[in-house]
Amino acid sequence: MWFVGHFVILAQLMSPLAAGTGSGSGADPLTVVKVASATTQPTTQSAGALEITLKTESGATTQPAETKADDKIDIVRVIEGKQILTADQLLKFGPWIGALTELAWEVISFIPKLIVAIFIFFIFWCIYRAVRKVVRGAMKKAGVDESIRDMLMGIIKWTILGFGLIVCCNQMGIPIVAMLTGVSIIGLAVGFAAQETLANFIAGVVIFWDRPFKLGDWVEVDSTFGQVLRITFRSTRLLNLDGETIVFPNTHMLANKVANHSTHPINRVNIAIGIAYKSSIDEARSTLLGLINNDSRICADPPPQVVVNECGDSSVNLLFRFWIKDEAIERSIRYEYLEKAKNAFDQNGIEIPFPHMQLLVDKNAA
Repeated sequence: MWFVGHFVILAQLMSPLAAGTGSGSGADPLTVVKVASATTQPTTQSAGALEITLKTESGATTQPAETKADDKIDIVRVIEGKQILTADQLLKFGPWIGALTELAWEVISFIPKLIVAIFIFFIFWCIYRAVRKVVRGAMKKAGVDESIRDMLMGIIKWTILGFGLIVCCNQMGIPIVAMLTGVSIIGLAVGFAAQETLANFIAGVVIFWDRPFKLGDWVEVDSTFGQVLRITFRSTRLLNLDGETIVFPNTHMLANKVANHSTHPINRVNIAIGIAYKSSIDEARSTLLGLINNDSRICADPPPQVVVNECGDSSVNLLFRFWIKDEAIERSIRYEYLEKAKNAFDQNGIEIPFPHMQLLVDKNAA
């Protein structure tokens, strides 16, 4: 059965306003104009959409009051770029009061989390100090090299404190896991761009593990003689005899020959000096050996030697050899005895040959 109906309903919605109709105004302040129901079919729907239009005294159509959410300022959303401030919001004082109030409450609610995070980090710091004391004492008793101790202490420090920092960030609500994921991706890209740095790092680990030299050793690399000052993951620093700090990459230290003068208790000093063919080798030998008498810096065993190293074009080249205990004076004592040998040869009439040119002038006219 088809049913089509049109209803016109006149009602007063609010009793206080209904009471005011008798005031003589002659018109209802709030009147329902039209309510219409849609035509329904038996097989589809039984109820229609209800349309209500309200008219005020002035004849203007009114809608239900809505909350002005657009006037609210959310500082977090503004910082994230999700809310754009209008000129009215910037000029009105009320929204800013609400925004600052919300921000103040956020800060107040964050303070307990911050206090707990600081307390947790302090606990991890105490754990690091305790582990550091135990491990350093154990390595010192075991005679572990100081450079290796510093390296292991650095690894232990950043491992414990790094883990504590992650826990503190989680406590404060900071998404540290997502940040670490992004950092790892960036680190992978940087790793490809810094292959040489990574190679030096690996070479540093090999040096720490193999220990071809240690801090304080006197070594010679590429004709550079100096004392090892510091070994890091990237480079090795030497202090040469001129007071200069020479920095070698760790890959260079592994790829080139390194002469360590500190691994053996004594070191031999070789001084090359030549005499003329007409001079006596035995006289030169006795003269040189007499220079080192009563010198406590030179070892008596093995005994000093003077040997013939080469018969050159114009000289007999001798090699004055002796052993010393302090490798730090190796270069200085060589310079010292080379000067003493020259002065001793001059005093004993032993000629040291040198290149010279003889010019013969023909007096006969051409």
